[in-house]
Amino acid sequence: MKKTLKYLAIITLIAFFASCNKDDGPGGGETPPPAPPPEEDILPKKEMRAVWIATVSSIDWPKSYNAVAQKQEYINYLNKFVELNINTVFVQVRPTGDAFYNSEYEPWCRFITGTEGQDPGYDVLQFMLDEAHKRNIEFHAWLNPFRIDTRASKTASYRPLHAKIPPELVKDYDRWRIYNPALPGVHQRIADIVKDLITKYDVDGIHFDDYFYPDPAYYASTGVDDAAEYAQYGAGYATVQEFRFGNVNKVVQKLQETIAENNPGVVFSISPTSSVNYNRSLYADVEKWCKEGWIDVVIPQIYQQTGSANNEFNYFVDYWPHFSFKAVPMIGYAIYKFGVAAEIKNAPKFANASELTEQFRLAGLQSKVKGSVLYNASSVMTNNVGVTDALKNIYKYPAVRPFLGRKTLSDPKVPGNVALNGATLTWNAYGLQAVVYVTPENETKPHVVAITSASSYQVSEKGQYVVTAVNKDNTESPVSAAVTYK
Repeated sequence: MKKTLKYLAIITLIAFFASCNKDDGPGGGETPPPAPPPEEDILPKKEMRAVWIATVSSIDWPKSYNAVAQKQEYINYLNKFVELNINTVFVQVRPTGDAFYNSEYEPWCRFITGTEGQDPGYDVLQFMLDEAHKRNIEFHAWLNPFRIDTRASKTASYRPLHAKIPPELVKDYDRWRIYNPALPGVHQRIADIVKDLITKYDVDGIHFDDYFYPDPAYYASTGVDDAAEYAQYGAGYATVQEFRFGNVNKVVQKLQETIAENNPGVVFSISPTSSVNYNRSLYADVEKWCKEGWIDVVIPQIYQQTGSANNEFNYFVDYWPHFSFKAVPMIGYAIYKFGVAAEIKNAPKFANASELTEQFRLAGLQSKVKGSVLYNASSVMTNNVGVTDALKNIYKYPAVRPFLGRKTLSDPKVPGNVALNGATLTWNAYGLQAVVYVTPENETKPHVVAITSASSYQVSEKGQYVVTAVNKDNTESPVSAAVTYK
């Protein structure tokens, strides 16, 4: 608190010097002293606030095969997210060995038109990107790593394999058809798919979910069935289990290298389950990826209720920040469970939205946690048991996204010539966007009131205002000189 008051006092002095010099005209008077840096104890904590939009089986979108209707439905999502101060979307653009864009590697997704491979008549991914960026919402492209198809049982049939997918790269299990993780050709193909996407589209991130090797229940009758691949490619691995971990590791490392080489500004994130043991049953060594710096962000899906046991929210929200190493930890929240009878039966706290507030409170105690991702978009819209109303309070003010990944741009300059003319706050903008903060009268903590590409803002709240600049890397400048609205 003392440190915060010290810097607020400095900002007040800056405002005084600025007001003394404002009548000197251009170039007149003394240069104000430099503003203090935007430290975490001065400005509000930076946060990514995101929502997963699931397209597999049209869980969230698109619900219609009509292009006009599906465009409007997506826009409705984004407008709701803006209202809630949500600043990022994770959109599933490759749910089952297919694509929401024109890919040379995989067919157009059947969930867009009802027919696999059918051109929908518009560039779906570019549309989604443009609409998100228009609203200052980051767009992270969510891909399923290996999944091509699923079936209800081992006696059911898979859909015919599309001609774009080489059958020699495919492995069938009881209920899953996947790209075979044991093949070097698959490792390269997944990297090529990502390279194609990030060089064609200005996505802000590449995101993988928690499907790697199938859940053991999905190959109960056959086993993994990779003895031949182990014999051919397993040199250097003491066991076939190590070989499987190595295959997934190679894919993750290759993706990190592909992103860094081809579009380094893209953030690479993975959302494992909260359980380390379960992740390992999928041959996903998440801690290694974090230690090696192969992923920028780790988003454990902590879909349990709060409690004291080591399989509940409290345990995992404390565990993951301690073992995220070089990766930035964020928390995945199961808002889809709220108000659902089947979920409440096993976890009764999901009957009340206060549970979500408590989960966010616990996550807020972890200084390393820099964001939240909500599953799923449909649940934001339905507002079961008032969970969306709770989000309105949790996300009360806009938030600046944190810097993640690799720096590609020079740091933005401090906005200059910050001034108030009546209720109009103006400044000279040097960054991609400006962030306007206010410290209200009789308060000591500032909050964000606007993140804008404009160079003016109509203030309404009495207090002290400062402005920063933010570039596309989410690097923020120091604060500007301060002005007071009385």
